[in-house]
Amino acid sequence: MKIPLHQANPRDDGAAILEVLVLGVGLLVPLLYAAMSVMAVQSASFAATAAARESARAYVDAATPAQGIARARVAARLVLADSGLAAVAPRITCIGGCQVPGSRVDVSVVVSVRLPLIPGAPSVTVSGQESMPVDRFRSVP
Repeated sequence: MKIPLHQANPRDDGAAILEVLVLGVGLLVPLLYAAMSVMAVQSASFAATAAARESARAYVDAATPAQGIARARVAARLVLADSGLAAVAPRITCIGGCQVPGSRVDVSVVVSVRLPLIPGAPSVTVSGQESMPVDRFRSVP
């Protein structure tokens, strides 16, 4: 007696298409949304880190502390605007005095990013920090 490898069952017609649609919608759509959410948060994290770095550079290169704060805010705003994020003011902390040769400047930028495609979706807060020394050989303001 020979057993056929495949016997057609009329009740199974179209079942594969239905399974692919259910699995595609049930698994692929949430997976794509998760990937988009991770990319949005990672992009905001990169932007916050870059904004902190550029703000620290702008502050250290300024002639006075007041000019440094203004330059740091502009630098953060430009970097965040390039990434499509709302501008936030960087938090600047001077260690060993502001604009004093050999001191250090710590800058922190905190950004809130909304998860994509859902109105009223929760937001994720990411931050970037940078620490930069003031040149030891600069003139005192």
